[in-house]
Amino acid sequence: MEFEHLEAAWRSPANTPDDKAKAYLMEQVMRSLKARRRGELLFFAIPATAMTIFTAIAVQAVSSGRMDVGREWGALGMLGVCWLVLVAVLTADVLLRHRRAPDSSPMRDTISAMLMANRRARTNVRIFWMMLPVFLAPMFTGVWQLRDVGKASDRDAWQMLFVFGVALIASVGWNTARYYWVMKPEQRRLEALLREYED
Repeated sequence: MEFEHLEAAWRSPANTPDDKAKAYLMEQVMRSLKARRRGELLFFAIPATAMTIFTAIAVQAVSSGRMDVGREWGALGMLGVCWLVLVAVLTADVLLRHRRAPDSSPMRDTISAMLMANRRARTNVRIFWMMLPVFLAPMFTGVWQLRDVGKASDRDAWQMLFVFGVALIASVGWNTARYYWVMKPEQRRLEALLREYED
């Protein structure tokens, strides 16, 4: 169910549906919430799986002696920052997922849940922004360490930095656009609906 349909039904002058219509509307809204939650879990599972694979490769490289931790710690620093971001996102999700006592209105509870999901998504973007400068230091260090130990040429190092730069710029652009053009407007609309309900 699109948010616009919910907003239109909420603000409609005929917003006095019978029990059957209310049940249908609630079912549609709950289906939308579940779909959103599945999307959030997928977006968390993809980087978590990738980080698990990268961590296993790093552990294997260190244990086999192919990686000198004393001279190539930058790559492990990058890995650590990525895990820190994933843990911060998971922690924020758990902390922000407090359960409200049921209200007399299921619709109000549903809109509150949508607003809480929006808040978690905005928090995740802010965590990403805060950790980006922290990630850049080990990224540059790791690339130049690979060059210094002879595992990458100057050309390879510049190519890695180019690829990392393009990926980071795309990620920052995507997250920033979603934050200001999707999440913030949705937050304002949900808050307005709740205010109308409480008035």
